[in-house]
Amino acid sequence: MFVGIFTFGDGVSSVLSGVFALLGQGFWTTFGTGPLATLVWGGVFEGLIAGVTIVLPYLFPFYLMLYFLEDSGYLSRIAFLMDNFMHRIGLHGKAFIPLMLGFGCNVPGCLGCRIMETKRERLLAIFLVTLVPCAATTIIILGLVGASVGLQWALLLYLVDFALIIILGKIASKALPGESTGLIMEMHDYKVPHAKTVMQQTWFRLQDFIKMAFPLIIAGSFAIKLAEVLNLLDPIAHVLSPITVSWLGLPAITGITLIFGVLRKELTLVMLSTLLETQTFIGMPDFGPIQMVVLALVAMLYIPCISTIGALVREIGWKKALYITAFEIGFAIVIGGIAYRCLLLVSF
Repeated sequence: MFVGIFTFGDGVSSVLSGVFALLGQGFWTTFGTGPLATLVWGGVFEGLIAGVTIVLPYLFPFYLMLYFLEDSGYLSRIAFLMDNFMHRIGLHGKAFIPLMLGFGCNVPGCLGCRIMETKRERLLAIFLVTLVPCAATTIIILGLVGASVGLQWALLLYLVDFALIIILGKIASKALPGESTGLIMEMHDYKVPHAKTVMQQTWFRLQDFIKMAFPLIIAGSFAIKLAEVLNLLDPIAHVLSPITVSWLGLPAITGITLIFGVLRKELTLVMLSTLLETQTFIGMPDFGPIQMVVLALVAMLYIPCISTIGALVREIGWKKALYITAFEIGFAIVIGGIAYRCLLLVSF
């Protein structure tokens, strides 16, 4: 699935980037490079272009494949296939369904944990769902690491994330009192996916994403360009530099992209594209393959987006939501710094 998503997304993204690059040249030739033109193109159009070229080419095939599996009846069978494995982290196979939903979006994944029978299993499942790389995180991993470093490194990030989910699941299972329950669930028949239904569900999610995310993308891009015109970016980046530069080995400016990633995860990549003024990150100074992998790893593990935090508060209360959020921020920073030092030993 991920190879297919990458192949389709990378090809479409390259074509769209070339088309919009020509439009950009025409804009600058016509309107010049003054502050107003910079705000209009860099603050509005570049955010929109980044969303179209970097996000949508990877999001469309992802949702298409996910709903294909769902409509075939396969997702319900995963619960039975994964039951023995899930018991090793204190849950039963039914918990794998919200984990799978989390690949599309962590919010329905968290809400899907209501199918768990006990409060202990529900809390544990919700915690693990927040660690699942959602579609927005997939955009960062494939659009940054997959496209610029190599697909094998993108897939390695997924393997690292899955390993961390297993390790943290075992630790959390030991820390929470109680035992996992057995699995009793109806087995549905397989069926040939209905093409119209799959396309309608895919379009519904894409439409929902465009309505919710694109206003944030454009507003965030405009805010960055306005801050750049007012010379505010450097002070903000400097405040975060002990973490971003000294510990994570990233350019100082990436701290701003991680802040925007709290609104929606894919904004991390979109804002990075806006700040660096490019849709292709290969050959960027001070932002090589190591920095790309570390940034994607941190974005994958750190604080869930604000919508997920809202779902956590609704499902488990604000105290537990705050604990999970604070833990994941610290955990992502620690793991990112360790990964940076390990990657320095690797020859890219």
